[in-house]
Parts: sequence; C-alpha cells; structure tokens
Amino acid sequence: MEHQIYMYMHSPTVLNGSNLSYELPSLGTLPRILFQNVNVTIHQDSRIGLIAANGMGKSTFLKILAGEIIPQQGTVTRMGSVFYLPQISTLDLQVSQNSVLDWLSSHSDEWWTITALLAEKFAMELVLSQPLSSLSGGELTKLWLAHALSKQPDILLLDEPTNHLDLPGLEQLERALQGFCGAVVIVSHKPFFLDRVVSRIWELTPGKIQVYGGNYTFWRSQKEIAEENALRLHEVARKQLQQAETAAQKEEQRAAQSRQQGRKNAGSIPKIIASEKKRSAEVTAGIAKKKHEALLEKAHQKVLETRIPTTKCAFIQLEEVSHKQRNLINIQGANLSLGSRLLIKNIQLHIASGDRVAIAGVNGSGKSSLAKAILGIDKGIFTGGEVAIASSMKIVYLDQNYQLVNRSATVLENMQLVNPKLNYQLHRQQLGHFLFCHDAVYKPASSLSGGELARLAMAMISVAAIDLLILDEPTNNLDLLTINQFVDGLNAFSGAIWVISHDIDFQSRIGITQAYHIKNHQLQPLTYLPKDREKYYQELL
Repeated sequence: MEHQIYMYMHSPTVLNGSNLSYELPSLGTLPRILFQNVNVTIHQDSRIGLIAANGMGKSTFLKILAGEIIPQQGTVTRMGSVFYLPQISTLDLQVSQNSVLDWLSSHSDEWWTITALLAEKFAMELVLSQPLSSLSGGELTKLWLAHALSKQPDILLLDEPTNHLDLPGLEQLERALQGFCGAVVIVSHKPFFLDRVVSRIWELTPGKIQVYGGNYTFWRSQKEIAEENALRLHEVARKQLQQAETAAQKEEQRAAQSRQQGRKNAGSIPKIIASEKKRSAEVTAGIAKKKHEALLEKAHQKVLETRIPTTKCAFIQLEEVSHKQRNLINIQGANLSLGSRLLIKNIQLHIASGDRVAIAGVNGSGKSSLAKAILGIDKGIFTGGEVAIASSMKIVYLDQNYQLVNRSATVLENMQLVNPKLNYQLHRQQLGHFLFCHDAVYKPASSLSGGELARLAMAMISVAAIDLLILDEPTNNLDLLTINQFVDGLNAFSGAIWVISHDIDFQSRIGITQAYHIKNHQLQPLTYLPKDREKYYQELL
C-alpha cells in the first residue's frame, strides 16, 4: 500500500489532553520521565495509531486518556464515553473457571448483544457453558472487542488487540473498525494493519508526543527523511567545528609569529614606539583570540544541538553451523494428524540450506503442529509418504510462548545452558547486546515480561549454532525498534529460516523465497511472496 497523506476537516472534539506529564518512580535514582507537557486532541472520527518502543509508556498514556491513571500534571477533558481495552495478556483470564455465560452476564445486562456482535463482526459462536479459561488468545480478544463495540463508546482505546489474531481475524477487526462511528486510538506492532486502519500517527518519544498526519508507511518515510536531515546537519556542524578549530590554531600561530617578530624588532626602534607596537599587537591578538573562542564555543554548541540521540536496542547476530548447501527437510506425500484429527494431507515440502519459508493459515490449521512434528516435540505424527530430515541438523525453534527459556533459571543461567562452551564474559557481553545489563542478568526468567522473554530467547539463539531457525509468531511481543534489529539480524544470517507469522510487514522484509498457505487440510504453495504485500495478503484471504 502506498503511503497516504490526509487532509482534515475536523469533526467535533471528543477528548482534550492538556499539559500532560507523567514520570515513573525509580529507587535510588531520579524518576524517569515518560512524557512532559503533552497536548493531544481526539476528534469524533479520529483514527490514530500510537507507537513507541516497549517501556516508553504507551499503555500508561492510554490509561491516562481513559481516566484509569491520574496524570501528575495536566488535565484530560472527555466530551463523550471511553472504552479502554488493555492487552489481553494482562487480564489474567486464563485462571478463571467461570463459564462464558458467567462472564457475559457479569459484564452486561443485555449480554446477548455481545454474542450477536461476536457472530456479526467476527464470525464466531461460543458455547455458553464452556470455561472462559478454554478460550484461545484470539477468541478472548474477539470476545472483548465485541463487548467494547456493544458499549457504543465515543472513543475506543485499544492496547495491542492484534497480538493474538490471525489474518482473517485482522481483516474482521479492520472491517469492524471501519463500521465503528466513534474515534479509535490503537497500539499495535503490526505496520501492515496500521496502514489500513489509521490516518494519523502519535509517536511517543522520551518526554513528548510527535504527531504525523498519515498512516504508518507515511510516518516511516518521514522518519527516514528526518534522520537523513539530522545526520546531514550534524555532519555540517562537525565540519564547521573542524574549520573553527583550524582557524583558531592558525590565529594562535600567527600571533606567536607576530610576538617573535616584535621581539626581534624591539632593539632597532625607540623603546616608546616598541612599547606602543607591543600593546597594539596584544590588543589585536586578544580581540582575535576572543573572536575565535566565541566561534569555537558556538561550533561546539551546534555539534551538541545536532547530536542524534541513540535509543538502546538489541543487537542480533545469528550463527550458522555450516555454509555447505544441503537438503534439510524433504516431505513427499505424508499426512499430519493430531490424535484422530487430520491436520494436513499429502504434504509436499522441501527446505534446503539458505531457504526462507513462510507458512500461513488460520489459528488451529496446523502451522505450529507441522513444525513441532518435525522436531518430535508434539503429539502430531506423520503417516504415509516420505519424511526425510537431515542427520545432525541443528534446528532451533522459537515458539510464541518462548518455551526455549527455562523459567526456573535466571537470565544468565539460560544463556549458559544453551551454549556452555562460551565463557562468563562472553555470555555477559551478549546479554548486554540484548539490554540485560548489571544485575538484570540475575533476574529469574519467571519474572520477565513478554518483551523481555522475547529478547532473552533471541539472545539465546544468537549464541547457538543453527542450520534451520523456526520462528513461530516471533514479533508478537517485540516493539518496532527491536523488530528492525531482528530483521537486520535475519537478513545477515545465511542459514535456513521457517517463519510462522501473521505479521506481513515483517515477512516482507526478510527475503522469503517460498510461501505456503494451509487451507482445507492442504499445504498450498502461494503465487505471491510477502514482498508483494497487498497481493500476498489478498491471496491469503
């Protein structure tokens, strides 16, 4: 999709945030400012994407807009109703033994309106007696979205609603938002989705919010232009500083030569004239020195002002076991079953060194089961046909729940478990690349957030020798900056990659060479690759 620029005829205002400030307390150090003196306006028809790196305060900002958190400074004026949907993973619903009906009736006196919207907007019907804990992340997301729509709020604040949705689910959410009459502010790490649903970007940066009038692709293009301009300005400032330093050195040399010449000439002219010449030369030299010092100070200040702030992000470098070309996986005509249930029939799949394979399909179609069956870590079994897997092949599987990470071990112990040959210093150094510094390496893995678990898992695979890297929804808990680093790491990796993902933007950037779609129990090769994003997306639908 081409990036778009939107012209606005503003509809009525439904929310105003004025001079909003919020800081996080920090033990032993100064508080960390999330944002300061921020002003925002939401109009009745606003479609806004809120983006920032993890930990920058996106969820906090949404909660302030919703009234769940009071800003330390500033006010929020709401001219209509607000519904805030937090991240599904933070709702802790999986432990609930209540039935779906219990949940529905506790949230609405007219709970049937929720089930009606669930069927209408998301083509989903629930058994009312089933435990809420039996619902998948995608099903819970749709249930909460239907509940939100049933409230008919003036403003809908959505925090990561795309995390657990497959492509049909994303399409359904897109259409539901298109039919929604109120304003929407949405946090999502899926650029392709943001391109289709938002017309304005709020970028939350340290201390402030930057507003861009366009979709995600437009924001990215503007950021690239701004970064190029910033680099150019900084380079100009550095050159001006060098010129000022050279000029100051030349002036110092000229003044020294003048003083030396004055001393030589002092004996051949009257003392009164020599003294006058000396005073005049000193005044002239002093003026010149102050002038060059002022120019130097100004040049130094310009360099500081144009310096580009750096953001901490993970450095990702993957290591391949062997650079030799060889066949890794060859499946011809086999069926994959899970118990008595047939998942995929007559599979035709060949993966060699260097191949990059994307496998798509709706949730429950067998994408992950196929990978796990090859690894021998699931109950899925192959029957019939031929299944050939290269001997001594090193496969690393990064699943969406990060089972690679031992939750009972610390961050550092997990690194040592995956590659015990590396010494302590190298483990610490590599963990530092993934932003685990100082005492953070001794944190138990069980205490890590979703984003931290993702970074630890990537740190672990970065020190493991790999022939085939299988990635199962790898971007779910990653912010956009870390995704960029992950893309760079994957593009520098020469081993084979197998990707299971609903993130089309991510797939489009890692050089996929084969694409398949599991549909009607068949692994079907696709005509278009993710690099043709819109055609690929339409073919999947």
